[in-house]
Amino acid sequence: MERLFFPKPIEALREVLKKLPGIGPRSALRLVQYLMRQPSLMGTLSTALSQVAKEVDTCPECGFWKEKNQPLCPICADPRRDEPVLCVVREVTDLIAIEQAGIFRGHYHVLGGVLDPLSGIGEKDLRLETLWRRLRQNTYQEVILALGTSPEAETTAYYIVRSLSDWNGKVTRLSSGIPVGTDLAYVDALTLARCLRDRQSFQV
Repeated sequence: MERLFFPKPIEALREVLKKLPGIGPRSALRLVQYLMRQPSLMGTLSTALSQVAKEVDTCPECGFWKEKNQPLCPICADPRRDEPVLCVVREVTDLIAIEQAGIFRGHYHVLGGVLDPLSGIGEKDLRLETLWRRLRQNTYQEVILALGTSPEAETTAYYIVRSLSDWNGKVTRLSSGIPVGTDLAYVDALTLARCLRDRQSFQV
C-alpha cells in the first residue's frame, strides 16, 4: 500500500502532538483534523502557547509556575500562608491536587520527579539541593513527603528522610488511603484531604 503523505506543516504538527503524554499517532491525527476544522481555535491556541513561552517560568523557591516579571509564584508570595510546614511533592500536578483539596496552608516544594536509576534519574536530576537550602534558611517545623506510593517514590522518600537525619523538624507522610502506585493527581479531593489531615510520622 502506498504511504499517505501529508503537507509538511501538518506532518510537523502531528509529530509535535505525538510527543505529548497520552497522545499516540492516531490521537495526534484526530487532533490535527479537529484543529483544521477550527481555524479560529488554532490561532487562539498558537497565541496562548506563545504567551506561556514568553511570560511564564518556574518559581525558584517551590518549582511551581510563575509569571516572569514576578520574583515568586502566588503561593510562595502569599503572606497568609504562615503554617511552618513544607510539603514535598513529585510534580506540579500533585501540588495542584493538594491545593484543590483546600486543607493545606503551608508551602510546597516540587522535586520534578523521583529517583529512578533504571531511567537514569539520580539525585542531581531533582530539586534536592534547593530543598536542603530551604530547610536550612527557613523556620519550617515539619516536612510532609507527599510523593505517591510507587516503589520509586518510596525510595525517594527514604533517601530524603536519611538525608534529614540531623534536621530538627518532624518528617511525616500522608496517611493510608491512596492506592499503591497511584499519583496524587488522580486521587479525589476528599481522600487527599483526609490523608493530608491524618498524616503520620515517617518511620525508617
